[in-house]
Parts: sequence; structure tokens; C-alpha cells
Amino acid sequence: MPPRFQDKEKVIKSTESGFTGPSDGWFDEARYTKPKNMANFDEAGKHDYYYNSYSSHHIHEEMLKDTSRTLAYQRAIEGNPEDFKGKVVLDIGCGTGILSIFAARAGAKHVYAIDNAEIALFAREIVKDNGFADKITVIKGKIEEVDLPFGPGEIDIIISEWMGYFLLYESMLDCVIDARDKYLRPGGKMLPDKA
Repeated sequence: MPPRFQDKEKVIKSTESGFTGPSDGWFDEARYTKPKNMANFDEAGKHDYYYNSYSSHHIHEEMLKDTSRTLAYQRAIEGNPEDFKGKVVLDIGCGTGILSIFAARAGAKHVYAIDNAEIALFAREIVKDNGFADKITVIKGKIEEVDLPFGPGEIDIIISEWMGYFLLYESMLDCVIDARDKYLRPGGKMLPDKA
């Protein structure tokens, strides 16, 4: 007989402030649909299907609630501060900016977080609310098209959650490899570096 699923309240593993207790209370719908002084998804409909699908907080909520995924990235980044201390980091497809925040907490000199979906507007607010506005610059747009505040060979580490459904669904691997070839300094690192 297969093992039974545990009650979701007993599966919680995070002890980080704001992410404790039952996970169904982690996301404040009212706060993120508040009309004034908040980012919004008004421009999401102007994207193709792919970017439009990432211009909804629901998909990002699901990814953040995937504690195995999120905690694995947190351990890989914050658990290796010697790799991040004083480094310039590029986060491709940053979403809510969670990996960027991990990199800043690990001691990165500066993080450039890039996403073409409207979630980038929320990422700016999330970064500011967490006190990292001086360490993380969120850029909305496609990495292949935006003007970047850095040049070839100036990035020490590239981080990205480019894996999706059936591994390659998100179609981000091409832009990550292109960014690696253009911006990663010789001897720089990528996370993940293996699929």
C-alpha cells in the first residue's frame, strides 16, 4: 500500500519569518490586489502566452510553496557565502526575486534581477520591503533586449530557475546560455550548473 499523504500543516519545513504556520496563510491576496501604490498586472495581456502566464502571482505562489525547490536554492546560495561574498550576480527570470534576496543575504556585492513578466514590478517592491533596494536592481524586460548596466565579462555568478515542467518547458535555457557567453567572466559560476 502506498504511503498516505501527510496533513499539509505537518509538512511545513520553513522557519523563516513570514513563512511559518499553515502554508495557506502565507499569501495575502488583499495586499497584492490593493489598487494604490502597488505594482499591478495591467500590462500582462500585452505579452505572448508564455510571459502572460508568469504575469500572475498565482504561479509564483505555487513555486514559492514548493518548499523542496525553494529551500534547495536557499541552501545552495546562503550555504555557500564564500562563493557570493563581494560578487556581482545576475538572476535571469527572477520572478519574485527570491533567489536574488538569497544572493544578497549571502553577501553579494550587487544582484541584477531580470524578468520580462509583470512580476518584475512586484519583485521591486519585495526587494525594497526586505531592505535590499541598494543591493538588488530589478530590470523588467528580456535579457536579450534591455539596456544592461554591466558589460561583457562583468558578472561573477549567474543564477536562474530555468527548469520547468518536463525540465525544458520554460524555454529559458537558451537565454541563460546566451547570457553566460556574453556576460559571465572567465572562471565565473552558474547555479545550477547541471540539470
